[in-house]
Parts: sequence; C-alpha cells; structure tokens
Amino acid sequence: MLIFVNTVRAAISSEPFLDGNVSVNSDDNSSQAKSHIAYVIPVQDQIGPPILDILRRGLKSAIQEKADIVILDMDTPGGELGVTLEIMEEIISNLERFKGKIITYVNDEAISAGAYIAIASSEIAFSPKSQIGAAEAVSGGGSNIDSSMKRKINSYLKAKIRNYAGDYRYRSLVMSAMMDANESLIIEGDPIKATDGSLIKKRGELLTLTGEEACQLYGSPPAPLLGFGVFETYDEILLKKWGAGNYKIIEMNVNWAEKAGLWLNGIAPLVLSIGLVCIFVEFKTAGFGVFGVLGIILLLVFFGSKYVAGLAGQEELIVFLLGICLILVEIFLAPGLIIPGIIGFFMMIGSIFWAMVDIWPTPDFTWSFEVFRLPFWELLQSLGIAITIGVLLSMILPKTPLWNHLVLSETLGDAPSNSKAIKSVLSTEGMVGRTVSELFPSGQVQINGKRYEARAVHGRIAKGEKIKVIKIASMDLIVEEVSS
Repeated sequence: MLIFVNTVRAAISSEPFLDGNVSVNSDDNSSQAKSHIAYVIPVQDQIGPPILDILRRGLKSAIQEKADIVILDMDTPGGELGVTLEIMEEIISNLERFKGKIITYVNDEAISAGAYIAIASSEIAFSPKSQIGAAEAVSGGGSNIDSSMKRKINSYLKAKIRNYAGDYRYRSLVMSAMMDANESLIIEGDPIKATDGSLIKKRGELLTLTGEEACQLYGSPPAPLLGFGVFETYDEILLKKWGAGNYKIIEMNVNWAEKAGLWLNGIAPLVLSIGLVCIFVEFKTAGFGVFGVLGIILLLVFFGSKYVAGLAGQEELIVFLLGICLILVEIFLAPGLIIPGIIGFFMMIGSIFWAMVDIWPTPDFTWSFEVFRLPFWELLQSLGIAITIGVLLSMILPKTPLWNHLVLSETLGDAPSNSKAIKSVLSTEGMVGRTVSELFPSGQVQINGKRYEARAVHGRIAKGEKIKVIKIASMDLIVEEVSS
C-alpha cells in the first residue's frame, strides 16, 4: 500500500546497461583494466523507514568500495509512499555522486511502492517468475482515498514519474497504467508498416506485468516497456556484461538494528492496536497499573520501530535506556522486589563505561588492559564525586528552609505536612489510619484528621482501606494494610 507525503525531484540516464561501458581505472604500466565491482543492496519486505536506512547505508558503502554498479535486489509487496519518494530521491541524488548504474533486479515482486522505486533506477531487470505493478495510492489502512484527493495525488505522481522516466520511451506511460485504473495503455503502431498499435491494458483495471511482458519490445525503433532482460540471478547480468572472472560481487550485510527495524515495521499495526487497547483498559480501571505501563511501552515500540534501524552503533544508549526502564519497574510496578532495580543500576553504569571505552574499528585493533584503564579510572572519579556531593546535600539540605519547600511541603488536604510535621504528630510507629487515595505504591493517607504522603511496603492498597504505619521515613510514611 502507498501513503502520500512529500516531494522529490530529479532525472535519470537512459543508456542501456548491457550496451554501455563502465569506465575503470588502469595502471600506468599496464593496459589491463582492474576487476569491476558490483554492490548488492537488499530491498526486501514492506517499504518503510528501515528500508530507507538500509538503502542510505548501502549506497554510501558502494561509493566507498568504488563500485561500478549497484544492484537493488528487490522483493516487496509495497509500503509507504512518503518513504518511497525519499528512496527515489536517494537513488537519483546518488546517481549524480556515484557516476555508475543503479539497477533494480526484481526478485520476485516489485508491487506498488516497489514499482516506483524501480522506475527511479537506471535500469530494470527481472527474474523468471517476477511481477511489477499494481501501484495505486491508498490510505495507510489500505482503504480507498476520496476520489477528488486521489485525482490530485495521481496528477502529482504522474508528473513526478515523467521527471524520473527521462528518455525511456514507455516508463511514464506504463507507470500511469499501473497507478490509475482510469488509464489505458496503448502503444502506438508503426505508420510505415500501417500497424494500428497494441492495447496493453484497457480502462478499469490496474496494470501488473510479468518480467517477460515488461521486457517485450514495441514501437519503431523497438524499445522494451520497462526491463532490459530476464535473468535467473543478478550474477547472470554481470556475466553477460563483463564476462567470467572480470567482476566481484559485494553483498551488503544487514545489521542487527536494521533486521529489528524490518521485523518491527512488519508488526507495527498489531503493536499499535494492542497498545491502544491497553490504554483504553487503563482509563477504565482505577489508578495507574500494568495496562497503562504496557500500553505506553507498546506505543513507544510502535514509534521507535521507524527509527530502530538507525541505532546500529548506539548499543550503549539502548542498554542505558533499558536500565532506566528496569529501575522504573522497581519503583512503580514491583516496589521492594530489588532485583530489577539492581540489574537496571548495573546496566546504566555498564553502559556509561561502555560509552567511555575507545574502540577503533580497524583490523589492527587489539584488546588490552590499557583500553579499559583510563575509562575505568574516570568512571570511579565520577562516581566518587557524585556520592560525595550526594552525602553533603543529604546532611546540609534538611537543615535549610529550602528543604521544607522541596519535600512534602503540601498534601492533598488542607493541612501542611513535611518531615518535621510528620515526626511532631506521629511520635511513634504503629498508628493507624485510612487511605484517601490508592497506594501503588505511593499515595495519601489520613491519620488523626491530617493527610500525609505514604508508600505501601508491598503491593497495592486500595482507597478507603485501613492502614498501619510501620516506619516513619524522612520523606513519607511506610505503611501496610491491616484488617478492619
């Protein structure tokens, strides 16, 4: 499916790949050309932000490898039009920097968004059982767009495709028939031979071509509709172009973040649905609990799925955020469990240490004690300073007026309550009262007609339940539920 967003602009070369020559470097003392390099980038699964990240990294790597051509190994059912247009822009802009060919090898599907991407590339080749087409713009949910809006979108896209088609005779006509059911595709006949022309597609249906059909020749002089040939593998394309032993194939390796991004992008609608259901259930229940936390996490996963493909190399940040999440679990979901908090704390400290270690991505890099010595010393210094400042503040602040404004300066009721007030009213532990709000784990309780901040020693205590003070802390009361 296709979702409409922003704009791009460019044009492409129409020189046939198999008929053109790729310039290569040669040594001053030898006329023998160096081996050609073909860089293969996978364009698989649904088109979304992860595919854009993969393409960008792949094109940069191809330029660094001084590749002569780039092959987009495509097999996609479609995706977001906004991302598709960005991918097309990346292809066009890199053609200007790359100076070589970017070939789409349809293996086996280039449906919807895939057809747009193929149109923007220098050349298109097909596998024996391939298909391309069915590129009508639809809404994000797959439903039809309002007819007036669809006319505007189609008009815009057709002009965009004409820019991308360059001198290719039939690309814009074929693409119009693929994206607009109201378009018919008739290839003009040869006036010299008195032929009437060929009807490829009639009105009322979207055009989808097989690889063989896309490579058929029409017109005078003969030209293919879209592709320059059908090949079992992209290796056959290079073999026909340069001959055996004259080229090297470099296949791009998709990293862990990109794989995760592709997987999450595929299940994003399901994640969003479950997350919204959890939020709905949370609104229907008292307090804030598991459903609310789970709903927020799933919504964050939904939004993060569009960016996770770019997180490769940021592993220490991910570990740090996971550590924070575990500490929040300890505070809000499982107070007193201790284990999530301890694991989260060490994950945070470990990620900070990880970020401080200077690792060079070179073949001659070796692990040694010196790699860790300076970061470890700097981490100890930072922890020591933080602990020292924390201890000093805990000793000084409670003796200042500022502390009363920071800690328990007001409660839900009409009476002020701070650490001094707590100790003056509640001189001994064991006093009883009732909750005036749910404790999960924190909330408010009422004792002797006054309200105080309190925290349940374990679990959840509902509103209106009888409680007993088991400890008087400097910032709140620690309470437990007792039988009425």
